[in-house]
Amino acid sequence: MEDKEFERLLKICRLSLTEKEKSAIKKEIGSILEYFDAIEKVKCDDLEPSYHPVKVAERLREDKVEACENPDALLKGTKTHRFYVIGPDV
Repeated sequence: MEDKEFERLLKICRLSLTEKEKSAIKKEIGSILEYFDAIEKVKCDDLEPSYHPVKVAERLREDKVEACENPDALLKGTKTHRFYVIGPDV
């Protein structure tokens, strides 16, 4: 990282550092940028993207339609407004 870029970064972040701190941070940022350079060099054009690398068995229950004998009993004791249930204030 160039000195001019580094000073601009410090200004954007509103950091005022000592020369010793600047040297240490600049060294750390440089090593991070080296890792990114190494990652960019990896050839993976022929690999298919892995969206779900871990196979997980779905444990979902089967949906079953059931008739409700008394739908009004479900809303007994609740506040409603135009068929909407009004919940507690949070």
